[in-house]
Amino acid sequence: MSDPEDHPAHTALRDAATEILAPHGLVLEEIVVAGPRTRPEVRLVVDLPEESLGSADLDTVTTASRELSARIDADDSLLGPDPVVLEITTPGVERELTAARHFRRSRGRLLTLTDADDTRYRARLLGLTAADVLLLRQEPGRDDRGRPRRRPAGTPERLEIPRADIVSARVEIEFDPPADLAQLIADAENTASDPTATTKES
Repeated sequence: MSDPEDHPAHTALRDAATEILAPHGLVLEEIVVAGPRTRPEVRLVVDLPEESLGSADLDTVTTASRELSARIDADDSLLGPDPVVLEITTPGVERELTAARHFRRSRGRLLTLTDADDTRYRARLLGLTAADVLLLRQEPGRDDRGRPRRRPAGTPERLEIPRADIVSARVEIEFDPPADLAQLIADAENTASDPTATTKES
């Protein structure tokens, strides 16, 4: 079960984690509580700030984890005196993208998306405008035989889709991103800063 941000039982833990993570350039994404009450499993999901690109450095996460574990061991008000299983991790690629911050953190990544019309896209997320519109470049890829896949009928290479119209979105694992990715994102950020860029292409 994921605890809401204002869950009173974990306000102190959230505050302590935020204080420790901040100097390491990390933010607390989520608190997940599972397992039996007699020995609960508490998982803290941490990430880079939403304006950052790339993935959190695992050595940095490990260092922050040790510091937070030491704080929890020394302060029973955070998780109580009874034993708990504590895990600090980063979001997995299998996570469903829902909140705006999830999409901002996924800029430059290849996504599989489905919209409200049940149209499925494979596209690279280049930006998110102030009006909450996804800026995407379709990259259909190839099938199992190496043949190029086609874009959904009638759709352009570049898409602008309101986030509210997306019903499902996940990151695809990718080993060879395009060489011009940095420039693509920079160009999209210029568009994202323009409040008039709100039109959905079709």
